[in-house]
Amino acid sequence: MEATKLPLASIFTGHRVFDIPFYQRSYVWKKEQWERFLEDMEFVSIESKDYFLGSAILKQQNLNMGVTADHRTVIDGQQRFTTIVIFCKALCLKTGELDEFDRYFMVRNKKEGTKKCALVHSMNDRKDFEQVVSLTEDKPIDNAGNSSILQAYNYFQEKIDINKVDIDELLSHLIFIDIELHPNDDEQAIFDTINSLGVRLTTAELLKNYFFTESTLEEYQELWVPIFEKDKGTSEYWNSQITAGRLKRNNIDAFFSAFLNIKIQDRKIGVDNEHKNMYRRVDSIFASYKDLIATYNIDKKELYREIIEYAKLYAKYINSDVVESDIPSKSCVERINFMIFTLDCSTMLPYILYVLKNVKNEKERNDIFGYLESYVVRRAICKSENNSFSDLFSEILIGNEIKTFEDLKSLIENRDEMALAFPNDEKMQECFHDIEQPNKRALAILYLMESRVRNNQPHATKILSFSEYSLEHIMPKKYEKSWPLNDGYDEETRRMMINTLGNMAMLPQKLNSSVSNADWNTKKNGKGTRKGISYFASDLVTMKGVVTCPEWNEDNIWNRAEWLANIAIKIWPSYQETNDDDFDIEAETKLDQVNQEDESAKARNMNHDNTKYSFDGTEFLSKSEFVVTLVRKYMENHPQLTYKELKGKYPDRLCAKGYKFRGFLCTEKEYNEWNNKYKEKRYQPNKENHRLTSSDGVVFYVNTQWTKEGVDKLVKIAKADGFSIYTRNKS
Repeated sequence: MEATKLPLASIFTGHRVFDIPFYQRSYVWKKEQWERFLEDMEFVSIESKDYFLGSAILKQQNLNMGVTADHRTVIDGQQRFTTIVIFCKALCLKTGELDEFDRYFMVRNKKEGTKKCALVHSMNDRKDFEQVVSLTEDKPIDNAGNSSILQAYNYFQEKIDINKVDIDELLSHLIFIDIELHPNDDEQAIFDTINSLGVRLTTAELLKNYFFTESTLEEYQELWVPIFEKDKGTSEYWNSQITAGRLKRNNIDAFFSAFLNIKIQDRKIGVDNEHKNMYRRVDSIFASYKDLIATYNIDKKELYREIIEYAKLYAKYINSDVVESDIPSKSCVERINFMIFTLDCSTMLPYILYVLKNVKNEKERNDIFGYLESYVVRRAICKSENNSFSDLFSEILIGNEIKTFEDLKSLIENRDEMALAFPNDEKMQECFHDIEQPNKRALAILYLMESRVRNNQPHATKILSFSEYSLEHIMPKKYEKSWPLNDGYDEETRRMMINTLGNMAMLPQKLNSSVSNADWNTKKNGKGTRKGISYFASDLVTMKGVVTCPEWNEDNIWNRAEWLANIAIKIWPSYQETNDDDFDIEAETKLDQVNQEDESAKARNMNHDNTKYSFDGTEFLSKSEFVVTLVRKYMENHPQLTYKELKGKYPDRLCAKGYKFRGFLCTEKEYNEWNNKYKEKRYQPNKENHRLTSSDGVVFYVNTQWTKEGVDKLVKIAKADGFSIYTRNKS
C-alpha cells in the first residue's frame, strides 16, 4: 500500500483507467450533495487554494501483457469521481473546452483509433454515464427520469456559472490522498480503517464483485438478483439494520457472517482451529471468505450456490419485525426470532439456519426450538454469562452436526463447562427473587410468558405486539414519598427487590408519572382521567392477582416472584417434554389466595406463629433452633460432606421470604465482612452449637429467621431424609 498526496490532474491523466466494480452499488448523490459540491468548486476557483477531497482507494489490476492503459479498481471514491467527471463535462461544454476534458478524462487507444472515458462505470449506471460523457452540446438531457447520473448532469448544466468556475484551477487545486493497493492487499481491511467520505461497502457488495464478473452476467441475474435485488422490498429487507449483540449491522452482513460460521464447521473442508478463529472475526468477513476459498481450494461457484440456498431460508424465516406482531404460543421459529431480537441472541443465527436447512421434519425442528427457548430464557432469567454462546451455536452444535432434539439435549446436559450450564429449577426460583433485571430483558421475559400461558384460552383482549407494551415497576423506583418501609426490611433489600421480576409488569400503555410514582391505591386505580394498573392489566395473565391486592409491599413482591417462577418452570422445563400440551394456568396459580392470607403477615412479626418442633424425640424446639439442629444432625449422618455440597442440600431459596441474608448457610468470613446491623439477629453466632464446620474445614453459621411456611418445607426435606418430626402449637 502506498499513499500519496495528488492533485486531480495527476490522478486523471488521460492514460489511466478507473474501473468501478461491475456489480457495484449505483450512484446515490442527490441535490443536497450537488449544491455543496458546486459551492466548493466555486470556492476553489476563486481562492486558488488547495482543497482536500478525502482519500481515494485504488487497487492495481493484474492485466494481460499488451494492454497499454494503466488500470485501477476504485475501492473507495466512486461517488466523488463520478461527480467530478459529470461536473467537468458540463463545465467544458459551457466553456467550449471539450479538448481539455478529453485530455484528462478520456483515454485513447491509438491502434484501434478509439477513445473511452477514464472512469468505467458499474452495470447499473454505465449506460447513463456514457450518455453524459458522449454529449457534444451544452443543453439539458430530456427524460432524465429517476437516474441520479442524468439528474446530476442537468443540475450542473443549469447551475454552473462559468464566471465563478475555472477548469484549470480545479485540476491543480482539488487534492486527494491517493492510496494505491497492490493486487494482494486486503482492500476491505484498509477501507474500514480509513475515515473516508464514502459510504461503507457491505460484505455482500464485495462478495458480489468477487464471485461474478461482467462475463458471468447471466449467472448473476439468475442466482443473485432474485434473492438479494429482486425489487425494492427485497433490497430494503437485506439493507435493514438489526441489532446483533453489541453491534448494529444490516441483515445482509448478519447473514454472511452466520453462513461463514456454518461453512467453517464443514468436516469435508477441514478448517483448522487457527483459521476458524481468524475467519470468525466480524470486522473482516470479506477477507475471511477470500482466504477460506483460497486456502482450502473451495469451488467459488459451488459456494455461492450454497449461499443462495441459505439466503432463501434467512429471508423466509429471520425477521426483526417480529416485535411488531404477536407471536405464537407453541415452540416455533417465530419465538426463536423474538429471542434473537429482544434478548440480543444473534449468536444463535448460525445454528438456527443450520437447523432450518438440515432438519426437514417440522415436529423435530420445533422440539429443537423449544429446547433452545428453555435454555436461552432460563439463562437470561439467571443472567448467566453468554461469552461462550458463539462457540456453542457454531463450533459445538454445528461442528458436532446436532440435528435432533435428543442429540441436542444430550450434548447440552453432558457438557462439563459451567459457562454453558442449563440452570435448574432451584436456580430459577432463586433468581426470580434475587436477580435484578434490565427493563428490556424483563419485558421480553414477561411477554414470552404471557404469550405462552394464554394458549388459545378465551380472553377479553388479544395480546398485542411486543412493541406496544412498556415495562412498569409496580413499586416505583421513586418510592420514598408514598411507600413506607415495612418492618423487617431495609433500604438495600427494597432497592434490590424493586428491580426483580416479582415487581415488574408489562402494560399496554405507559402510566403517567403522577400515577406511576403515587401511593399504591392511586397507582392501582388511577387519578382523575389518568388510568391506573387495574385498568391496563385487567386481562393480563402475568398480572393475575396483583390488581386485587389491598397493598403492595415486599411480601407481595416475594409471593409474586415465587408464583411467576413456578409458572416459568412449567413453561420452560429443564428438559423438553415430548408433548407440547397447553399450560393450565388456573391449575397452577395461587397468587390471589397467597395475597389474601392472614393480616398478621403484613407486620412481618416472626413471633406470631408459636409452632414448636420435636426432632427424633428431642424436646420441642423453636423454629430457629430446629433448623440449626436439622443441619447439624444431617452433617453427623453424612460427615464427608463439603460446604459446597451442604449449600446444594440447603439452597438459599428456602430462606424466609423478603429478608436480607447472606444465604441459608453463611461462612464465618462472609459474616464478618457483611456490613448489616441485623446480622447477629439473622445468624445468632454466639449461641451454643451455632458455629459449625464442614468436612473441608469451612466454618459457617445457619440462618435463624424463619416463617412457618419455610420451616414446613424443611420438615418435608427432613422426613424424606428419614428423620421423625413432631409439631406442637403453644396455647
